[in-house]
Amino acid sequence: MATKGFSNVAPAAFVPQQVPTSIVLGMTPDCLFWSVLTFMWVVYFWDTYLSYRQRQVLRSAVERPPEILNEGIMNEETFTKARLYNLDRSVFGFWSSLYSEVESTFILLLGGLPFLWNFSQVFITDYLGFQFNRGIWFQIVQSNIFIIFAMLFSVITGLPWSLYSTFIIEERHGFNKQTLGFFVKDKIKGLLVGTALSIPIISTLIYIIHIGGDYFVIYAWLFSCAISLFIVFIYADFIAPLF
Repeated sequence: MATKGFSNVAPAAFVPQQVPTSIVLGMTPDCLFWSVLTFMWVVYFWDTYLSYRQRQVLRSAVERPPEILNEGIMNEETFTKARLYNLDRSVFGFWSSLYSEVESTFILLLGGLPFLWNFSQVFITDYLGFQFNRGIWFQIVQSNIFIIFAMLFSVITGLPWSLYSTFIIEERHGFNKQTLGFFVKDKIKGLLVGTALSIPIISTLIYIIHIGGDYFVIYAWLFSCAISLFIVFIYADFIAPLF
């Protein structure tokens, strides 16, 4: 299950206002927006089609394939349990993916991203009382507030799906070892760890883009690669033990 929410590409409202008639990749902002939205749905339908084919295989494969039967890899009971579990996960994945796609579409069509971006600015100036000169540091703070609110939104909208996945599907097949309290604590820790990691990464990335000049794409790419490697190295020893 994955709720995409605010993690999608920003709509045309985010195209810089100083170039209202600019061409982005040979397209107007509106054309680019609808192209992105169309591409999202094309990818969704393709993924759904592949999942449907896999689901049909799971429904029809009521007996162990000869390869498994001859090798004695899995007994009949284990095979049946695995098939039913994956079938339940596949049906759940269909509905959760459909919800995510519809939610993301409404966010884009209704201007959810520009609204959240503007609200982040109001939150900084009116609620936190911070006043900046609207330079690079204001952009960094606003971007981080925007990301935090987007993460909160995704966690809240994805909570019913997570609860159903953990306490209905996993429980039905005997895989759930979590209590409700542990589930809530795990979600809170995930949000805190995600925030702690995203703030320095987003701040540094925006600063690199600001000072990178014509080669900012290369610098940003190198930074992203370095961060990816860094997280791979520290995940098993420092991040995974937290959950």
